Amino acid sequence: MITTPGKALGDLAMKLALSIAPETSSAYAMANTGMIAVLLQALGQDSERAVANRLADIVEIKALFTAEGVPNTTARETFLHREPQSLRLSDVMTHHAEGLTLLIELHAWAEANNPKLDQSIWSFLLNHTERDKFDW
Repeated sequence: MITTPGKALGDLAMKLALSIAPETSSAYAMANTGMIAVLLQALGQDSERAVANRLADIVEIKALFTAEGVPNTTARETFLHREPQSLRLSDVMTHHAEGLTLLIELHAWAEANNPKLDQSIWSFLLNHTERDKFDW
């Protein structure tokens, strides 16, 4: 049987939480086992959506970089014309992080110079957090 990574991580988390944690002999070990179980559940959820969510962010970031009144910079222009090297999570995350770094710079400028863009960036940040929230 081949399972999905998210399900496998969730199953491991449940095994830790329900079978291993109660058998530990100290509160410290029980707490650590519980924390590891929660982290495995979070990792399982993110594994299923990580690439899709980051690519959605990249599309929205690029739209913000081309909005009316946005000053052009070489770094933003370069980002607009590049894609992740592959669809491997590590490559997508590297490209995503570059876009977020450039977005922070643009947001600092927009707060002082372009209220409409500032609001658009806040809307993106809301979309970003909604996409990445965990289902508990």
